[in-house]
Amino acid sequence: MPYFLVPACGCPYWSSQEADAGVAPVWPGPVLYSGSPHGQYGGAGAATDASAHLAAHAGLRLAEEYGAHAVVYPGLGAEQAGRLTAAGRHQGAARVLDLATDVAHVRDLAPDQGLDRWWADTPAGHRRDARRQWRRATEAGLALDPLTGPRMLPHLAEFTALAVGTAERHGTALYGPDMFEHLAQVPGAVLLAARAEGHLVGGMFAFLHDRCLYLWASGIDYRHPLGRNAYTWLMAEAPRWALEHGAIRIDAGRANYLAKKRLGYRPHVLRTVIHLPAGSDTTADALTRLSRRLGEQALRHHADLPW
Repeated sequence: MPYFLVPACGCPYWSSQEADAGVAPVWPGPVLYSGSPHGQYGGAGAATDASAHLAAHAGLRLAEEYGAHAVVYPGLGAEQAGRLTAAGRHQGAARVLDLATDVAHVRDLAPDQGLDRWWADTPAGHRRDARRQWRRATEAGLALDPLTGPRMLPHLAEFTALAVGTAERHGTALYGPDMFEHLAQVPGAVLLAARAEGHLVGGMFAFLHDRCLYLWASGIDYRHPLGRNAYTWLMAEAPRWALEHGAIRIDAGRANYLAKKRLGYRPHVLRTVIHLPAGSDTTADALTRLSRRLGEQALRHHADLPW
């Protein structure tokens, strides 16, 4: 089970959630993450009640040893969160919080029916516009260049610049070249690059695992004439590539709720369980407020979410 000791404002993704919620930084000092908030899904150690108790025991012991103000388990499903919540209470955490903090977006694929079914299942109100953007960009010369393994390494600096710029455009710098260089070594990693006359107009860093394509990080060159169509174009090319490689599902990641809803993705709430030491009432109140503010935003786009 991985644990990472991180300074109070040392995790860009967590900071981006605070920025989205419009709240001040919630941590009074370093915290211990079990799994990285940059990874969409967590849950190491939460597969069974017994492993959750082991995880909680180890986390609280390490937090005491290193002076961490909390043990944070991000990216959980409801069942995983329930196990870690019970385990934290059993292991003696002074406060245990089970908070909704994010939303993932998923669509099933129909391998026997191909991309025609994908378009047919895209909500009618937005299907025509999405197809028009895809067609115009394709006719203008945008083409997919999928890069895997060592082949993507020479292109990562260029993609990182786009990913950093796109993240900053939405509020927070989330990425660095070291992150993508290490992740390029993960089995199933792929950079879906959108090129026009050799120029990198945009890209999506993704992972193909267990017949699901996970779209994790994107970068768009908005200065290029095709930049305004590149995101929608990539969101249409991704299922084509996924189907060609045997996938039956696409996970389009977090945030950008409205754009993904328009493309027919179903929302899936992700939870964060937090084990707090004694004297942490102020932090607990701040965390609850963070979750409530994030929920208000998500519910504006997904009114039926079980937030």
